[in-house]
Amino acid sequence: MANKAYKYRIYPTSEQETLIAKTFGCVRFVYNQFLALQEEQYAEKLPHLGKNAMNNMCNQILKDEHPWLREVDKFALTNSVFSLDDAYRHFFKQPGKCGHPKYKSKKNLNSSYTTNITNNNVAILDGAIKLPKLGLVKAKLHRLPPEDWTLKSATVSMTASDKYYCSVLFEYEERLVKPVVPSKETTLGLDYSSPHFYVASNGAVAEYDHYFRETEAKLARAQRRLSRMLRGSNNYYKQKRRVACIHEEIANRRKDFCHKESRKITNSYDAVCVEDINLRSMAQCLKLGKATNDNGFGMFRTFLQYKLREQGKQLIVIDRWLPSSKSCHVCGTINSELTLKDRHWTCEGCGTFHDRDVNAAINIRDQGLLQLELTMAV
Repeated sequence: MANKAYKYRIYPTSEQETLIAKTFGCVRFVYNQFLALQEEQYAEKLPHLGKNAMNNMCNQILKDEHPWLREVDKFALTNSVFSLDDAYRHFFKQPGKCGHPKYKSKKNLNSSYTTNITNNNVAILDGAIKLPKLGLVKAKLHRLPPEDWTLKSATVSMTASDKYYCSVLFEYEERLVKPVVPSKETTLGLDYSSPHFYVASNGAVAEYDHYFRETEAKLARAQRRLSRMLRGSNNYYKQKRRVACIHEEIANRRKDFCHKESRKITNSYDAVCVEDINLRSMAQCLKLGKATNDNGFGMFRTFLQYKLREQGKQLIVIDRWLPSSKSCHVCGTINSELTLKDRHWTCEGCGTFHDRDVNAAINIRDQGLLQLELTMAV
């Protein structure tokens, strides 16, 4: 079995918005209450409370002490408790990688809660989504799931720009897709390029617009205006929403480009080879940080991977330490004196004139095909 979620834009009424805001607050309150309790347990050297124990305390104690918790969806509170338990599990399992759970703040404008399906309390209807306590909420159903998919849960969220969404999770039986055996002609190598997004082994360059840099001046003006306003005033929150809308527009344009580019490549090739580059480390570089965060290449690889997998195709990731730029794809000679400033070079072994990025993309493609052959041989 596999899971897949569809995210829909919803348009709640004013009464529904009020109930959603109450649910956000109750979920945050329950999370913070049990986080404080767990810290007290740890300070007094008492055993850690499990999720079932915390959920029973929420239903039997917290709801009696705070009757307003009964006004909202009970599954939202339960999932808040389970979320805290998952956060602790990850912290205990990977203490160096996952930080200690933190208190939730009402100042965080991105809020959400998750509810589970039972007795048909969640359903997708004609132009609306049925949700517990809320009833029918008007929605933009841009796509519908197949009839054999089973609805499992729904997550209601609100962005900083005051837009509401509902992400509906489905469970379905994953059908086996016949693997596609790629050839050299149907395999594409992609070399990451900070200014061009990527350079392909066929010489193509992604026509990528630097969305953040294009909107940077507009964003700076909006942020300067926000900094001059009285914090907490109505004008402050109006301007804060304008700033959030600018950020949201940049993110949506970037995501739209990554979806369209990954779909185009997936439909045209049977396999795609990329380098396992550490984008997070590159983003910390003084000169490359803004460009790396702006292009969303990591998100693009994620989109590419699942779209290829759905069609029985492959995304092949090669070692980041492969000297793809310094190696001649014709004879294999390594140019150890090549620097980042050198965009073109001539091979001393065979005399081939190389474009640095295209040569690297070809080497990535050839290495990916070699890895695939070795895997199939095993």
